[in-house]
Amino acid sequence: MMSDFARREDELAGKTLLVVGMGRIGSRLIRIAKAFDMRVIGVRANPAAGAEGADCPLTAETTGLMNATTLAAMKPDAYLVNCARGKVCDEPALIAALQAGRIKGAALDVTAEEPLPAESPLWTLPNVFITPHTAGETCAYEDNVVDILLENLERQWRGETALVNQIV
Repeated sequence: MMSDFARREDELAGKTLLVVGMGRIGSRLIRIAKAFDMRVIGVRANPAAGAEGADCPLTAETTGLMNATTLAAMKPDAYLVNCARGKVCDEPALIAALQAGRIKGAALDVTAEEPLPAESPLWTLPNVFITPHTAGETCAYEDNVVDILLENLERQWRGETALVNQIV
């Protein structure tokens, strides 16, 4: 029996990954993608900020960042993965792109409205994978959050104003 090659899983090697936000999470994702031999393009609001920038906070600049224009610039075999903020993506534009086959699929850990309303077409699209805003919920999540809290308390007690994971 012959296999349908268009429905097979694809390889990561040689693919391009666009990472929006090159803070702690984005930088880690870039290192992982490089290990899979991917071409990586990193974008940040302030290129001079180095590796200590924000991890795609929801701001006026990031709201609707993935819209009809940016989705149209993606290749037809591309996937949109949003584990940042739901409103970074214009959901009606995403739904239209997915329904028209302009992109291959989407994996969404966050949505504009949470929980995602039952009537959203995203629930029924076969090329969408939805998780309940749990991408960061690892076995070490609480320990990591406590470590950040303790570091920020130490900084404040020393009179410092710059905090770990600070969003300005």
